Amino acid sequence: MRNAGEIRHHIQAVQQTQKITNAMQLVSSSRMRRVMQHLEYNHRYFDRVQLTMKALLLSANDISHPYLNARRGDHRTYIVISGDKGMSGGYDANVLNFAYDRIMRHERRTVVTIGHIGYDFFVKKGLTPDRHLHGIAQDPSLYRARQMMQDIVDYYDTGKTDQVQIIYTSFYAPQKNMPVIRRLLPIRLSDYRDVEGVEALGRDVIYDPSPQEVFDMLVPQYLVGILYGVLVQAYASEHYMRMNAMENASRNAKEILEKLKIQYNMARQAAITQEITEITGSAEFAGGGDTQ
Repeated sequence: MRNAGEIRHHIQAVQQTQKITNAMQLVSSSRMRRVMQHLEYNHRYFDRVQLTMKALLLSANDISHPYLNARRGDHRTYIVISGDKGMSGGYDANVLNFAYDRIMRHERRTVVTIGHIGYDFFVKKGLTPDRHLHGIAQDPSLYRARQMMQDIVDYYDTGKTDQVQIIYTSFYAPQKNMPVIRRLLPIRLSDYRDVEGVEALGRDVIYDPSPQEVFDMLVPQYLVGILYGVLVQAYASEHYMRMNAMENASRNAKEILEKLKIQYNMARQAAITQEITEITGSAEFAGGGDTQ
């Protein structure tokens, strides 16, 4: 059995770890609640953009756009969103293993990573990303989403890719905290399959200056909405899973402390018993010497 001093040092180390995990849990909880408000606002706005685009596609037969046309090529661009930090349970491992499996199915590919852990993961796998975007994983702003949209559009317009897909961790049920893949370009009518309320919008809406120009204006908003939405969802999922991981770590630390305190009390009791035994033995030895 370890002595009381060793156990006491172990208790202090576990207590310091517990303070860190508690603090990280509170930080992740606060950041997740803050970002949830932005996520809800974006969700409402994006739903309205999708509804208008679907209404235009169904009501105006002459709507056309380069992004509505599928291409014959098979070059795919994958944007993979992971975290910059660890200690978030299986968040990074789940999405990165899922992404690697999907990416390796296509020989003609371009890989763009968001998050340092994702970049390191692919490098270790021997698949160095073609581009890495810094700082976005921990700061998913609308401004950054617009910048990404412009870069992706330029890449698609110049014919360097035929399809753009995003791999991220969803925050919405039924796929909550699960890795998903979503096509960004080209845009297809099937993308609006789950969009409801077109009938309520009415067919008598007047689009000024024209349905085509309104649709052309909505396309960039649609792309930005998708990008910002997936960035925020990934951010919320990361902190949700880190919050749970730190809560479990704090709970485990508490259980370890309870066991260590029992061991500490037993070690102290054993030390006290040993001291009493030694004192008693010394007294008996001294008493025996006096008798002689």
